[in-house]
Amino acid sequence: MGEPMDIVQSLYELQEMEGDLQKSKNDLAEVISRLDHNEGVVRSRDRAVRVKAAFTKLQLQQSELDVDVQEAVGRLKDLDKRLYSGSTAAPKDLLALQHEIKFTQEKHEGLEAKLLEKMEQVEAGKKAVATIDADLAATELAWEAEQPKLQQEQARLEQHAKEVARAYQAAEAAVDAADLKMYRTLQKSKGMAIAKVERGMCSGCTIAVPSHELQQLRTATTPMRCSSCGRFLFSPR
Repeated sequence: MGEPMDIVQSLYELQEMEGDLQKSKNDLAEVISRLDHNEGVVRSRDRAVRVKAAFTKLQLQQSELDVDVQEAVGRLKDLDKRLYSGSTAAPKDLLALQHEIKFTQEKHEGLEAKLLEKMEQVEAGKKAVATIDADLAATELAWEAEQPKLQQEQARLEQHAKEVARAYQAAEAAVDAADLKMYRTLQKSKGMAIAKVERGMCSGCTIAVPSHELQQLRTATTPMRCSSCGRFLFSPR
């Protein structure tokens, strides 16, 4: 083993590189995800599907009402033909025919009112579809425009990750096997093995290091642990 602070500093630098490497991997994963998937585009596409499905339903309802209106018109023509043909002479039958004509006229008027309302809804739906299509096109265009920048960032992060990985391998190889084992063991139990002392506090547990321990840290002949969390303390010279 080397000097205590040299050992701890080497392990601290190793730990920093591990953090850098993990951050690079996380950033790279996020960039790749953004290249393959854009939440704004997904939301716009979902909205477009819902709006178009609602519009299709309105169109179908309009078509059905249109058929009903035409059937009512045809029925009225048939009834009027019977009324004026003179084929219905009996007063009772004539009264029944007149009642049926009145009922069919009222039904026709009601259907036409519904059809008019539905046509207005279809027109509004058509505008909604045009708006959502325009929004989707703009969102997809923005995503496409972002692709080159994301691809450049992906290449940069991949290169950075390779450089950090090479530096990390070299730094790891330079650490004594016993020191590295000690570091790995503490890392498994604590997550962060080496805690930097900042403003008199252990950065691992954020508890103030007693003044006498800070004094000992400056002249220690062996690596010192935080008395609160057990991590090795590193104080830059």
